[in-house]
Amino acid sequence: MAIEARELSKSFRINSKLPIPMSPSSKKAGQEGVSIERKVFDRISFTLDNGISCVVGPNGSGKTTLIRVLSTDIPPDSGSCTVMSYDLVKEKNHVRSIISTMFQGGSYFFDNQLTVGENIAFLSEVLELDKGKIRELMEVMRVNDYIGFKFGFLSHGNKKKMALIRAIALDRPVLLLDEPTSDLDFAARMAVRKILQDIGEKKTILITTHEIEDIELCKKLLILYDAALKEYDRESILKLANNFKVISIEKPNDNLGLEGCVLLSKSREQIRILVSNQEVEELIRRLQGYTQLVVGKPNISDIVIYISRLNNRSNW
Repeated sequence: MAIEARELSKSFRINSKLPIPMSPSSKKAGQEGVSIERKVFDRISFTLDNGISCVVGPNGSGKTTLIRVLSTDIPPDSGSCTVMSYDLVKEKNHVRSIISTMFQGGSYFFDNQLTVGENIAFLSEVLELDKGKIRELMEVMRVNDYIGFKFGFLSHGNKKKMALIRAIALDRPVLLLDEPTSDLDFAARMAVRKILQDIGEKKTILITTHEIEDIELCKKLLILYDAALKEYDRESILKLANNFKVISIEKPNDNLGLEGCVLLSKSREQIRILVSNQEVEELIRRLQGYTQLVVGKPNISDIVIYISRLNNRSNW
């Protein structure tokens, strides 16, 4: 196996000042620091081989943290993991030499004061990248026209394209990509998916995503939720997604009559609910007094929330 994780755990400790009740031994209520531990994932195990796999879950579920652990950016609290037979903790320098990573906002590898062309020349020399491969990827991603622009003047989407190009051009056997298609236009998303498909069988690629379309690329789907991880069948998730719609209701009141619907999120400004295709028409009829009503497709996080409501923690 290219990646083999056994009972990996990771927590973060958050220090905060919270109001603390007065006690006989304390006269400074509210001044003491409170330390809160948050488990990101708890004793998760999985294996990855050649091909594209994805890890999905709602915002804050730990997807990026898992990528950071696998890339040796941060260590796990406990458990073990090997990448191409190298121990993630004891042999992290070896691990770093065989993986390529792109995080959200991964343009920190580039100098904003240099042009795109100057950045490419520098990275090609330092990292021994194939300039021809970089130019080819730039053409596919439609950023070749920006070769003379200072990197700092590029849009967020174009910076992300360059970060992805760098990660792919390193040509390493393991590729870890944090939401590679988010914040990109339609043509760029299609280009990224085509590139990943082309190289997927020869490499081990793990992506995080919120996009339903991305999981169509993946032969293995890992759902991370409530500090637990479970593998799901790709076809089952796609079938679920096709059976539901998401209805967003702007400025809702408390008497909507949404019994039986899956509540995805709620605030004073908006409610988002998951509704089966068979019930959409009837629900819209009942809510026809709401002019600010939007019906759309669910994203992968919506489906994860639905699954979590069907399964309690012990079933994961």
